[in-house]
Amino acid sequence: MQLGAVPNDSIQALNPIACVLLGPIIQEFLYPGLQKREIAFGPIARMTWSFVTMSSAMAFAVGLQKLIYTRGPCYESPLTCADSDGGRRPNNISVWVQTPVYFLLAFAEILGFTTLSEYSYSKAPKDMRSLVQALRQVTAGIGSALGMALSPVAVDPKVIYMYTGLSATMIIVAPTFWAAFRRYDKIDDELNDIGLMQPDGRDEMEETTSNACL
Repeated sequence: MQLGAVPNDSIQALNPIACVLLGPIIQEFLYPGLQKREIAFGPIARMTWSFVTMSSAMAFAVGLQKLIYTRGPCYESPLTCADSDGGRRPNNISVWVQTPVYFLLAFAEILGFTTLSEYSYSKAPKDMRSLVQALRQVTAGIGSALGMALSPVAVDPKVIYMYTGLSATMIIVAPTFWAAFRRYDKIDDELNDIGLMQPDGRDEMEETTSNACL
């Protein structure tokens, strides 16, 4: 893709920039706006929509990759054909057209990963929080391993199939996840109490009150 005067590595910075921009908007406008309209948007619903958003991002990437392959000079073999002048002439499309992908992924990260971090910490008993957070990191490691396993198809023109597979997987997982765990949004406050319990069964408020009386 045509970079112009922009370094290739700088494009990846769009994701953290999008997270910084979207974070306050979601926190200050989206969540309160839904709450005002009495639209339930609990943790499970947020994580479900993160799957949908990630699927949309990958679907956009599929369309974008297809568009790249329709542009010369190398079409489905960017930078590798004879007309690319030894890899110095990219396909005739701007690198900035992929900006929506990074914003969609950032939106999904805020809805999903941030919510998951808060959910796994607040719902775990106090003496198991470190273990639960460690298990969450294990799942992230498994995801990275799966990404490495998919690396053989992350090449032109196979990469379009990888994006298609990821998009399909996410859109299938979304309703499955919602059907399996949606009941937990209805008992969210009760689950929060688990994180306040002491090993002896008393909660933090009872212990604090007891100490204050002494």
